[in-house]
Amino acid sequence: MELRTAALLLFSSIANSLPAYQPLQSPLLPQDHTQNYQFNPLLHLPGTSPYFDAIGFGLQHKVPDGCKVTAASYLIRHAAIYANDDEYETYIKPFLWKLEQNRNGWRGDLKFMEKWHSPILEDRLEEITPSGAEDAMKVGKHLSQLYPELVGTVKKVLADKKPRTFDTAKALVKAFPQHDGVEVVRITHDINGSMDALIPHKSCPNFSKEPGTKEMAEFVSNFAHLVADRLAPFMPFRLSNNDVIGLQGLCGYESAINGRQSKICSVFTDVEWMAYEYAWDLKYAHMVGPLNPLSPYLGIPWLESQSQLFEQLDDSNNTDGTGWPEGQRFFLSFTHREVPPFVATALGIFNSSSSEVEEFPTDHINWVRSWRMSDLIPFLGHVGMEKMSCDASSGLEGKFVRVVANTAPRPIPNCQSGPGASCPFGEFKETIAAGAEKYSDIHGVCGESDK
Repeated sequence: MELRTAALLLFSSIANSLPAYQPLQSPLLPQDHTQNYQFNPLLHLPGTSPYFDAIGFGLQHKVPDGCKVTAASYLIRHAAIYANDDEYETYIKPFLWKLEQNRNGWRGDLKFMEKWHSPILEDRLEEITPSGAEDAMKVGKHLSQLYPELVGTVKKVLADKKPRTFDTAKALVKAFPQHDGVEVVRITHDINGSMDALIPHKSCPNFSKEPGTKEMAEFVSNFAHLVADRLAPFMPFRLSNNDVIGLQGLCGYESAINGRQSKICSVFTDVEWMAYEYAWDLKYAHMVGPLNPLSPYLGIPWLESQSQLFEQLDDSNNTDGTGWPEGQRFFLSFTHREVPPFVATALGIFNSSSSEVEEFPTDHINWVRSWRMSDLIPFLGHVGMEKMSCDASSGLEGKFVRVVANTAPRPIPNCQSGPGASCPFGEFKETIAAGAEKYSDIHGVCGESDK
């Protein structure tokens, strides 16, 4: 009896020390069905938000188990600037002029605008900001943690001739342990196709930033007046369609310039932010994406050059004839917002598999579109490729390539049978070679057939 009592006491003690039973499918805390979701407008500002790692399709960002990244190459947009000159002149400056003429009469949640002043320095529009330089160093540190073995091999990085790309490169590599020994090379003229790969639109006379402008304006006309109606009771003047876009744009630029979220961001509702995001996605789809026939021509040169580089490297450190230093295994090139979308379009990694949902109507938001540039071109946004060597424990042994956008894996359509939806290296080379052949006449379509 005493033995039975002792056993019951021991069982009771153990039972009380265990966590309460939960069904296997019950989520971990927080057990709210929204998981404490909060809308963040900074994740929906194509081209103007501070950098963030994208979620992508939800694939894990770390290398698949059983695999090791043996080489990687990134194409990186410059860090935060005070403002893009075209956006500033078209949308922001006209609004700021009206603001200065109407400092009184702001009410409610917009009362702060009476004393608010723009952080944009008009004489330094396209220079990177101090917080942009800091963010570049943070991304450099992030890459150092992501590729500790590869970062130490970096001896040279590329940037085009614009100060904002060069300054971004200098700031980012400061986070590398060997930063004093890293050369930042400015590409000022075409050397072995490097200019075509890094800034292809700069050497393409037929490329224009005009496509999508009309379509964007048409869509904005369908939602901006509703925003103006809602905000009218709190303002001393009525917002025009362009004023709405300008004020929303200031949310991104002020946040990026000051390194903290602007008060302006809370002025708009989540639906209004999603409309703003769609308006720019619509513009970029026509200008640098799948609705511009030039885009794959302008994206394939970088992919072809990196494919050839990865093939030559193999498992050795041979970079002879590539223009890169011996032993380097991580390759960084700094460019502008247009180029990552060119590459994404050439690969099809942001394209829908259905032509119906890939269309961009101008009278309503296409909520199910795949083309979302917030995930690709924030400041310091990037598209990159990792060459992986995987052993049998990964499920498939061999060499593979994984494409990432803002560190989120993006499977290549029709080539995703490797670990973590990566592409077998042999198939990757065939895919890029087929694209290079199909879009080989870049100088012809660009209007420079005799280059």
